[in-house]
Amino acid sequence: MTVAVALSGGVDSACSALLLKNAGYDVIGLHMRLMPGLLDSWSKAQAVASSLDVPIFLVDLTTSFQKSVIDYFVSEYGSGRTPSPCPRCNRKIKMTLLMEHAFELGADTLATGHYARIGCGVNRLRLLKGKDRSKDQSYFLFMLTQDILSRVSFPLGEMTKVAVRNMAKDHNLPVNLSEESQELCFAPNRIYTDFLLEHGLEPKAGPIVDINGHTVGTHRGIMFYTVGQRHGLGVCGPDPSYVIRIDPTENTLVIGKKISTFVSGIIINQLSFISGNYPKERSEFSIKVRSTSKEVPCVVEKIQDDSMSVRFNTPISGVAPGQAAVLYDGDEVIGGGWIQQSLQ
Repeated sequence: MTVAVALSGGVDSACSALLLKNAGYDVIGLHMRLMPGLLDSWSKAQAVASSLDVPIFLVDLTTSFQKSVIDYFVSEYGSGRTPSPCPRCNRKIKMTLLMEHAFELGADTLATGHYARIGCGVNRLRLLKGKDRSKDQSYFLFMLTQDILSRVSFPLGEMTKVAVRNMAKDHNLPVNLSEESQELCFAPNRIYTDFLLEHGLEPKAGPIVDINGHTVGTHRGIMFYTVGQRHGLGVCGPDPSYVIRIDPTENTLVIGKKISTFVSGIIINQLSFISGNYPKERSEFSIKVRSTSKEVPCVVEKIQDDSMSVRFNTPISGVAPGQAAVLYDGDEVIGGGWIQQSLQ
């Protein structure tokens, strides 16, 4: 059986390839070129492939990545939303276009270095959290389908990050063991607003108003802010101020006290569920509204067309339109969608 491994040149993908090769699979490496240049990552991936004695192929996906991920990222910020590009990239780039290249090269399946697992349910496959909860990446995979799950594998799903680093060290893999980036892959070591400016987004100053509509300051451009933000507002007062809402139509930033950042629910759309079926109304799950947020209990209130309202058991803060909201049933990812608005 031939397995194609998405080789980035980092420790996770390198150890994924090593595990598969040691398990007796025929392994080939695929390295995605997502932006012009970025020759350093290709060199790193080649070094890993050479050390493992596996062939590697460069897959140029720059045009598709620009349209599906970068253009979306820039557009969302320009619309006053806070995008989450990784789920889109996993679905549209890695698990579609890269997978197609893998099959064209004769692979039977595609493997990635995600910390997630695949399990069997009743007449379906289940997407599960990775064993290492501190590195779990199932949130970023909520858009996957049954067809994709049947053709992908996550070799690191049962491992901890510490064990993966130790494996790389023990086998002298040419990777940076201390590398642990939480940055956007297409804008490493850069402030995201600089990236937006370079890609044509022009900031437009506008009013900052309090929740009563009184103007209290001027913002630099809505692209520089996100819901829940406290620092960098340039507004003085007896109490700390937070971004409560961004109004792109009026180019206005609405601020208020911490208590005003708490919401009781959300409306999400562009729904995607792993099983292929929508959950029933009144179903109880837990939900994450950001990749770094904690799960909180919730209830599905109403589903209409491609939209769903969800109520939290307890109000939460940090809910930003544009972010992915992902439902869980214990360890299992049910699916989710994109936050359109908050509910009071």
